[in-house]
Amino acid sequence: MFESFIDQAFRRAQENGDLDDLPGTGKPIEPSSLTVDPFAHTFAESGAMTPFGMLQVRIDEARKRLAEASDSEQRRAIQSEISALETRKAIEMETWKRYS
Repeated sequence: MFESFIDQAFRRAQENGDLDDLPGTGKPIEPSSLTVDPFAHTFAESGAMTPFGMLQVRIDEARKRLAEASDSEQRRAIQSEISALETRKAIEMETWKRYS
């Protein structure tokens, strides 16, 4: 039987008890933490962030700046920035889907 390196490492960790008593074991995932980002929950628990998540943070920050901006030229620039970030995030997610 073909077993990938990751499968082997996971099996060894289970056999060694390395996965016993992990925080959150047996608890359901909060529905509010479910997003289109496939790793968001795992990364949120570890404090790390996925490329999708990093882009979303930048989008959220730009949206806050947009809400505070009053100058029409500045607002257009921020809207363009948001559009570019959302496009980049969509491309990253589509690439991930295609090759995973």
